[in-house]
Amino acid sequence: MDEFKINDDHTAGPQLIGFDYQFLYFMYLTLDLSHGQKIGFEILDDIHIELSNGNIELLQTKHTIQKTVKGENINLTERDSDLWKSINNWILFMEASGNIDKFLGQTSFKLVTNKSILGNPFLNNVLKFKKKEISIKEFSDYIVDLYNNTSSIDIKAQIEKLKKLKQAHKAKFINQIQIISEPENIIDLIKKRIHKQIMKLDRVDDVYNSLYSNMQEDKFLTIIGRDKFSISFEHYSKRYGNCFDFAYEKSILPRRELNLIYPEDLKSQTFIKQLIDIGETFEDDSDEILTYTTSMLKTFNYLNDWKENGDILSTQKNEFDAEAVFIWQRIFKDKYRDYKSKINTGEIESDDEMVRRIAIECVDEVRKEKLRLKNDELNEELSNGQFYILSNEPRIGWHIDWTNKYKK
Repeated sequence: MDEFKINDDHTAGPQLIGFDYQFLYFMYLTLDLSHGQKIGFEILDDIHIELSNGNIELLQTKHTIQKTVKGENINLTERDSDLWKSINNWILFMEASGNIDKFLGQTSFKLVTNKSILGNPFLNNVLKFKKKEISIKEFSDYIVDLYNNTSSIDIKAQIEKLKKLKQAHKAKFINQIQIISEPENIIDLIKKRIHKQIMKLDRVDDVYNSLYSNMQEDKFLTIIGRDKFSISFEHYSKRYGNCFDFAYEKSILPRRELNLIYPEDLKSQTFIKQLIDIGETFEDDSDEILTYTTSMLKTFNYLNDWKENGDILSTQKNEFDAEAVFIWQRIFKDKYRDYKSKINTGEIESDDEMVRRIAIECVDEVRKEKLRLKNDELNEELSNGQFYILSNEPRIGWHIDWTNKYKK
């Protein structure tokens, strides 16, 4: 068990989630970009935002999966490595700028974490200084005391970087620091921001999935091409505006990934029995029967999904069914017209072989039809699936005597 514990301690899971959190927060911020702003990923910092006035926001993102006994995210502590790594990085940027005063005049610093920040003494002192409740000397005395009472060598070295800053620089720096706690699931935050923009809750997931996948792909291709991944407001509108079409283009019905649950005995399905009966397929042709069943299940699942998610109304589904029945009825009547006429006049007697041939022609003709739902033209597979659904109920059939054979 100890061996497994060692392996668990060294898993890359938390680190990978940290990278995901960074990207998701980047995505969250892009949804709030304004004219003249530009956001960058892993360029100047974890994330940075160039404002329209020339100023820059540097953001560090820190994520934890650790929980308290109450199941809440752990606190960001006074000597938290996430806190001091961020501060240390910002001081290094400051020192490398060549002009600290100019750098501090144009730059703000944000640490974004899903940890709780309630009761953090460092943050409390930062806020007191910003409110002018304590002086820079009193704040510096607090930092010295924190330094003297810190046992971790790494954390102590990082605290020392802040301790050694000139008072004037330290004051400007502290004034520009903001620590943001976002304990809520970052994906939920993104979806809430999308919902606020499109005002259609039922389309939020579609917009989110489209935006996430396209932005992830762009990030990957940009970075692997050794370029810098940044997005301006104008570029965002042009490149990702189409991701929001799901919310506004009523003609597009979303094709979500849905699991297909097949019946145990495919041949026992009424629509398959109808096709076997006329010789369109055969009991031993399992591949063809599977293909037909897949087509039917895809259409069945999509129709239910669209209805449940508000993409279509019950009345629209009923009209869709009625239109498909009308199309079948027209084709069925046309194909059997001559046969019925000859039977009625006594020119021929009932001919099973002729009936099967006409029935297959009827199936073939129906399969050429492409159905429409809310101005969205379904492809052949889904259109065929709708006719299979109706013949499985059965509301339609192929044999001239299908009602007596299959309607109960």
